[in-house]
Amino acid sequence: MLSRDEITRYSRNILLPEVRRAGQERLRQSSVLVIGAGGIGSPVLLYLSAAGVGRIRCVDNDSLDLTNLQRQVLYATSDVGQSKILRAEARIKELNPDVETDFRQVRFDENTAGQLMEGVDLLLETSDNFETKFLANDTAVRYNKPLIAGGILRFDGQVLCISPGNSACYRCLFHAPPPEGSVPNCAAAGVIGAVAGVIGSVMAGEAVKILLGQTGAFGRLQQYSMLESEWRTIQIPRNSGCSVCAPSAR
Repeated sequence: MLSRDEITRYSRNILLPEVRRAGQERLRQSSVLVIGAGGIGSPVLLYLSAAGVGRIRCVDNDSLDLTNLQRQVLYATSDVGQSKILRAEARIKELNPDVETDFRQVRFDENTAGQLMEGVDLLLETSDNFETKFLANDTAVRYNKPLIAGGILRFDGQVLCISPGNSACYRCLFHAPPPEGSVPNCAAAGVIGAVAGVIGSVMAGEAVKILLGQTGAFGRLQQYSMLESEWRTIQIPRNSGCSVCAPSAR
């Protein structure tokens, strides 16, 4: 049950017909895993905790660099050189002490993925490397948990929502990781920090919808161009021969 303070804190959520008190209590009982506490992960973590998602698990094993502050809005200049995950958890607890946090300074890899998925309702992937994105997809399909994957580069960003067994997965769209070095990352090609805010906010919004039982944008690739001030949505069909989500593969 929601406390009096929680009812006050989430009053603007509760006013919505799609939420009401029952929906807010549903958010309170929800658990998510966020991979990465960087540019996209920052707004994801801030908005999910502000919305009242009850349990947030997050993994990141980097320390904060001065160049991160241009887009990673969870942090302050005084945090440079410190563990991102420790500073991120402290910031989230300051924002909403009612949220149960489980922030771990580890990588999401083959050795940790299974344990990190325990008790999770939804997975959000915010990293900047393809190895992690494909592993997150494969893990979400294996555990039959919805996944929201986001990426940014230069002035562009994209979001893909995945419902295993019901929509296209990441491998239906991108069959395998690109050759190493063939696609630049933000460190090499640059990125406008506000793009991370846009994409992270969209991911958080989709997550709240899914956790409330609303229809998510499953199987739709949402692409944003800041230079063109345009959104484009592409419906991605399931690949009957997908090596991960096809019935024969599962």
